[in-house]
Amino acid sequence: MTMAPLRRLSVPLAASTAALLATPALAASTAYTVDPTHTAVYFGASHFDRITVRGRFNKIDGRILYDPANGTGSIDFTVDTDSVDTGNRSLDGVLHSAQFLDSQAFPTARLQANRFIVEGGKLVAVEGSLSLHGVTKPIKLEADRFSCGEVVLFGIKRNVCGGDFRTTLPRSAFGITRFLPDVGDTVTLQISVEASPGGTAQPSGK
Repeated sequence: MTMAPLRRLSVPLAASTAALLATPALAASTAYTVDPTHTAVYFGASHFDRITVRGRFNKIDGRILYDPANGTGSIDFTVDTDSVDTGNRSLDGVLHSAQFLDSQAFPTARLQANRFIVEGGKLVAVEGSLSLHGVTKPIKLEADRFSCGEVVLFGIKRNVCGGDFRTTLPRSAFGITRFLPDVGDTVTLQISVEASPGGTAQPSGK
């Protein structure tokens, strides 16, 4: 069996309060819309302490607000928990079920962050909350890399923000306890995201 706590990982990392978004720093932020073809949420958990079973979520929506001049911003991601994909349909069915993600009752997971931690001019982490399986907990994502700037693809110039983030979390904290300890409690999360400017930097209240 495998771990599976992430259905629509509301990987919405976004300004969680209108007050924060109303501050001068965030008011100057550029709104970046997630590119679903270059964005993914990966997870892994141990199986009988022998191997790591891995999978991903295929349907992700969200945006990033970012002001590089001030090193401030927010993230708001939503993940469709029913899009969980391990490459094994039988296992996917178990993860969809009430034994793990319970996608019918909790069709999305959401990641929101409004604190960007910058050191030496580089984003090193973001802090916020993860809502999964009906439970919301604080979360900190370490940034392996993150940058914004112009890229050229097939002769077309685009402004793109992108990065790789990672964290670990205990699935039991979100009420997902089936098959413990044979399927490990510690779940690794890796988020790879690319986003391009789209729309205006509006507060996200949902």
